[in-house]
Amino acid sequence: ANLPFPSPRSSLAMPIQLWTNRICPFSHRAAFTAKLRNPADGVELVWVPLTAEQKIAEGISIEHVAKIHDVWEGKTVHELNTIKDSYKKSQNASGEVPTVVSSQGDIVMESEIAAEYLDAVGQDGNRLMPEDPVQAAKVRLQMKKFNDVVAPCYQLLMNGDAATDKDKAAVIEEKLAKFVAVIDPAGPFTLGSQISLADVHAAPFLQRFKILLKHYRGYDILAGQERAAALLAAVEAIPAFLETAATPDQCIGVFELYANQMKIEGGKFAGRGPSSM
Repeated sequence: ANLPFPSPRSSLAMPIQLWTNRICPFSHRAAFTAKLRNPADGVELVWVPLTAEQKIAEGISIEHVAKIHDVWEGKTVHELNTIKDSYKKSQNASGEVPTVVSSQGDIVMESEIAAEYLDAVGQDGNRLMPEDPVQAAKVRLQMKKFNDVVAPCYQLLMNGDAATDKDKAAVIEEKLAKFVAVIDPAGPFTLGSQISLADVHAAPFLQRFKILLKHYRGYDILAGQERAAALLAAVEAIPAFLETAATPDQCIGVFELYANQMKIEGGKFAGRGPSSM
């Protein structure tokens, strides 16, 4: 479902709302968790346009955006902006996704927090956040270390100066090595044989940057990273992951704005674009 305005919460049983966008890796953490854990109240997806989609719609055309992401088919630029403005007023002032609205109307923001909430209220399979305090501490450390991988990946994707690509790639490799150092060496998941919230935390970004950095910078984030590659392969083998993921073409289409340093001129992307390091 795509609701331009939030539906009212009532005392009757209501599904959890997940305000999301399948192209966003942050949102994917929550959507993947919801699919894996299947909360008893059910989950209603409410689509929110990404800022990048809005910029592309305004700078190129709404048709260009709808061709990439078909949930916006038939919408106007004004309608996209109205959905986003309503979301910012009613759910999350930052405009960022995901946001979870509980059956009682409570709002849960930030991707890792939303994912942990959906895990806590889930009913299928095992808890992704272990009940054992030591194992839970390991998961939180793994998530903290992976956070340091994300920004350098965006920096390489958005880099306008090819001469500094190798330096930026070296930072990714350094941060990824520190993440790998705190996960179970045998795997395939971060804690070993069972998936945890740390895998949910990392895999959406490894998947997207494997696609995006290869396409736009000629850089393979998983080259020589056998342990990280094994983690991603194990998560991608879970149907719920790909069922909630964006396609490679969707990622490449929306993140083209990032690869062009957010520049659009004369109805065309006007930055660096695809350029191998």
